[in-house]
Amino acid sequence: MKVLKLTLNKFNFRLLLCFFASLLLCFSVSLLLCFSRQGRGSLASLRERSGPKAAASPFETVIKPEVASLGDTVSVKIRKLPEEKNPPKIFFEKTKVPVFSLSENWYRTLLPISADYQPGIYPIEIFYKGHGEKIDLTIKDTKYPLQDLTLPKKVSELKASKIEKNLVARALNTYSTEKLWSGKFIFPSSGSLSTAYGVKRRVNGIINPGYFHKGLDFAAASGSSIKAPENGKVVLAGLVSKGFVVNGNCIFIDHGHGVISGYLHLSSVLVKEGDFVKKGQLIGKVGSTGIASGPHLHWGIYVLGRTVEPMVWTKTLIE
Repeated sequence: MKVLKLTLNKFNFRLLLCFFASLLLCFSVSLLLCFSRQGRGSLASLRERSGPKAAASPFETVIKPEVASLGDTVSVKIRKLPEEKNPPKIFFEKTKVPVFSLSENWYRTLLPISADYQPGIYPIEIFYKGHGEKIDLTIKDTKYPLQDLTLPKKVSELKASKIEKNLVARALNTYSTEKLWSGKFIFPSSGSLSTAYGVKRRVNGIINPGYFHKGLDFAAASGSSIKAPENGKVVLAGLVSKGFVVNGNCIFIDHGHGVISGYLHLSSVLVKEGDFVKKGQLIGKVGSTGIASGPHLHWGIYVLGRTVEPMVWTKTLIE
């Protein structure tokens, strides 16, 4: 009897251990399931906040500057893929922009951020080798001053002639595939800077809300030298005698890849259309032809037909 009782006691003890072990196992499984559900919920919440992970881009993109200011020229470079012969397609503000071969390894386009842009975020869309990529470009504000200007009524009321409009528009929309400049641009005049880029103007007491100064003005003596700021090809040599009423005697130089520089109000033009000019070469003389309050040089830089801050091109090497 004692042996049987002892055996039963051992049996009950083992049964009790099994019971508690089962309870512990069930409790552990419940905890694991609970944490698993919470983990899945947290992960789902994270995905919802941050979005699905984007597929890796097959090409390299370099944007400079990464954050732009009004007046900037933004460079968008895309590394060439050796197995892909077709160039990428780039859209800015839903508009397709020209893409040029920059070197053996890179494609490039330039985006003009003119002074009339509204600050904000603008999408750059790139499509290359079956892959699409969207990059948001932030554009910061630039505060431009207001300048008072007094002009004789007959000068302030001058309007560009039809031939002047058409020939200037054609020159500004020249997109030659060869890049002709190689370094920072130099100032075309030794005169003092009298009016900066982007300035608003009150002419004879009236403000034109849609107007901004589209270049740099240099106060210089009539007949003083104007030099080419970089290598290029003359695409327009306009003369007052040929109907250039507003710009006066003027020169427009193509530097390649959609970059054009313009020189207005000249007293004389010393180059002709089709001429290749070198950096520092004499191209004209300062004057006061067209709409001008006195002798000065107006110098503008245009990218893909839109004005940009020339000072950026003198301070920054844009490849």
